[in-house]
Amino acid sequence: MRVPTHSVKGDKSGLLLSLFCWLLSSAAFAQTIINFDDVSDKTDIRTHYQSRGVSFSCDGTACADPSIANGIYARASTFTASLPNTVAPVKDGAPGVRDQFTGRVIATFSNPVKTVAIDAKTVLVPEPLNQLAYANMIALDVNGNVVGSAIGSQLNSFQTLTVRTSSNQISKVSLGTSGNVAVALCDNLRFDSDPSALWLIVLVLFITVVVVWVYKRKRDLPRPPPIHLFLPE
Repeated sequence: MRVPTHSVKGDKSGLLLSLFCWLLSSAAFAQTIINFDDVSDKTDIRTHYQSRGVSFSCDGTACADPSIANGIYARASTFTASLPNTVAPVKDGAPGVRDQFTGRVIATFSNPVKTVAIDAKTVLVPEPLNQLAYANMIALDVNGNVVGSAIGSQLNSFQTLTVRTSSNQISKVSLGTSGNVAVALCDNLRFDSDPSALWLIVLVLFITVVVVWVYKRKRDLPRPPPIHLFLPE
């Protein structure tokens, strides 16, 4: 007995439509991860990740030091969140961030984002005279206003510092320490954003067009022959 195949094709069209819509929605909310591990030690990465939506710079009086020269580098570190590299303003010496002596790492986003996270480890300098300081991250909007911050709470182990805003408010983040008795090791920058209104409009229009196309295609398919044609006489 021969079975009509039009319903199977229709089911496939619906499945493909659902899968495609899910992929589009996932892409709209995808998180970007920068782990600094795709380059060699001491590579200046200020513009290396521009195509992925972020660039880096050094902030602070120490950035003008000839040994730093306003660079931001991927630095190899034995104990890091993801081997082999962290990110630091110094090309040589200890691969960490210590505000007064190295400047802070600034990550500036091509478009404002909603959430930013960094894995950070705080290490105290020798003989800190009973002082404590921790790795921190400060988030700023396009006008330079602080919209959020996060600070570490433990020493000698990585923890994730996260800043979330209600919408795409974060234009850049500043990575460093809350005091000069500590050094911060920073790795695995992660950020994401809400899709723009234009993207949502385009997505809705596209899905509508596909749905209409599938619906019309189903209507245009020939009707199956009467079932009695398949029964023995």
